[in-house]
Amino acid sequence: MNRLQKTLGFLLILILAVLSGCGTETSESNEKKATQPTEEETNVSQSGDENEVESSLKREDVIGVAAKVTRVVDGDTVKVELLNGKEETVRLILVDTPETKHPQLKVQPFGPEASDYTTEHLTNQEVTLEFDAEERDRYGRLLAYIWVDSKLFNEELVAKGLARVAVFPPNTKYVDEFRKTQDQARKNKLGIWSIENYVEEKGYNSEVARGIKEKEEDESAELNERCENKIKGNKNSKIYHVPTGAHYDQKMNNVQWFCTEEEAEEAGYRQSKN
Repeated sequence: MNRLQKTLGFLLILILAVLSGCGTETSESNEKKATQPTEEETNVSQSGDENEVESSLKREDVIGVAAKVTRVVDGDTVKVELLNGKEETVRLILVDTPETKHPQLKVQPFGPEASDYTTEHLTNQEVTLEFDAEERDRYGRLLAYIWVDSKLFNEELVAKGLARVAVFPPNTKYVDEFRKTQDQARKNKLGIWSIENYVEEKGYNSEVARGIKEKEEDESAELNERCENKIKGNKNSKIYHVPTGAHYDQKMNNVQWFCTEEEAEEAGYRQSKN
C-alpha cells in the first residue's frame, strides 16, 4: 500500500510539472506575439517613411542640366550659358513676376523689385536647370526650375511676394508646394499681396497699377519743391535708385523718396545694381 501511494504521489508531481511547463511556454509565446509587429503594421510603417522621402525637395534628388546665369532679363526670365558654350533663354516654370518691359503693360508694381532680386541672387551663379513635362515654350525658351545653393529659386520668388503661382499644364511638378508657399505670402501681405486686388488669376490688375502710379507722381511733385535729383527708395526691398539708374523711371509700390544717397543709406537702404 505504501509503495502504491508513493508511486501515485510521484506521478501526480510529474503531471503538475509538465502542465506548469506548458503554461510558461504559452505565456512566453503570447508575449512574443504581442511585441512583434504584424505584417500589416510593418507595411504601414515602411510606407510612411517612403512617403516622407518622396515629399521632400532636395537638390541631391534633382536630375538636371548644369548652367551659368549670364544675364537677367526680368524677374522670371534669365540668360544662361550651358556647358557646351551655347546660350539659352530660360523662363522660370510655375511663376509669374510683374512686368518691367512689356510693350503694353509697361512697368507693373513690384516688377523692378522682382527683377532686382533675381539679378542679385542669380547673376554669374552656377545653377541646375530642372525640366518638367515640356522642355521649351512656343517662343523656343527653355522652361525650367532653377536650383541654386540647394534652394529652388522659383519658389523663393513666391515666398518673397515677388511672384504669383502661374500654372500652365503639363508643367506642374511642384504646384502643390508652390501654392502652400503662396498662401503664406498672401497671409503675411508680402510684396504683390500688400496691394489690395492687385493679383488676379491670370495676371495683375492694370487699373490698380495706374492708381499707384498717380499716387507716386503726386508724392514726387511734392518732393520736387524740396530737393533736386531725388533718390527713389523701395520700402520693401530697401533698395534705392539714383536718377541715372536703369529702374529709376519705372513705377513701383511703397516708394520712399530721399534728397541724397547719404540720407537713403542712413535709413538702411542700399543702392540698386542696375
